[in-house]
Amino acid sequence: MNTGTKNFMVGSVAVCAAVVALYFAFADRSPKLNLDPYDVLGAVTAEETAKLLGNKGLVLLIVRDTGPNKNPSVEAELKAFQETLKKRPGFGAVIERIPLTPMMMMATGGGAPPDEFLKAIQTHANAGAVVLFFGFPQLTEPELQTLKQSGVKIVVVSSFRTGYKQLLERQAIHLAVVPRSDAPPPGTQTPRTLRERFDQLYTTFTPADTARLP
Repeated sequence: MNTGTKNFMVGSVAVCAAVVALYFAFADRSPKLNLDPYDVLGAVTAEETAKLLGNKGLVLLIVRDTGPNKNPSVEAELKAFQETLKKRPGFGAVIERIPLTPMMMMATGGGAPPDEFLKAIQTHANAGAVVLFFGFPQLTEPELQTLKQSGVKIVVVSSFRTGYKQLLERQAIHLAVVPRSDAPPPGTQTPRTLRERFDQLYTTFTPADTARLP
């Protein structure tokens, strides 16, 4: 190995080491994700789901499986939901994670794959409610009828989508938890309670609320 090549390799290693060092140095200083909105979302969704079920019941939570790299916001929602439900005797929760590639997300419009959604419900036929941390799947009319006949309560946590009004009217969805589309009015006081924090960020719709939907 000639001197020029040797010096080039040594220099390359030094540069790589410097880049790695800088990466970890700045990674430690990067701002952390504020998980409070997701904690609030999970906790209040659990409270509202418990109201739907009454005194007791099993809740099936359906979320996207992101593999070994867990999504911090989703994990925060799940943790808050489970911890809130544990405070109510007679309730339990089970989680189904659906693998979904970016291509599949595009194909379903961000909704849950219908076959995986229905399979999860059939697997946990004793669940009284299903909380879907996805958009509602695109079901056929026979599939919708089967879902309604099952008697399971459906809670959807997602952005408000075209078709939700009709699904609420038909009681295929019993509760939709969606981000607020309007900003808090000027002069709004800083929220103090869990519910106040939730109401500042999100809103809920039930079949009784469809008259106020566009």
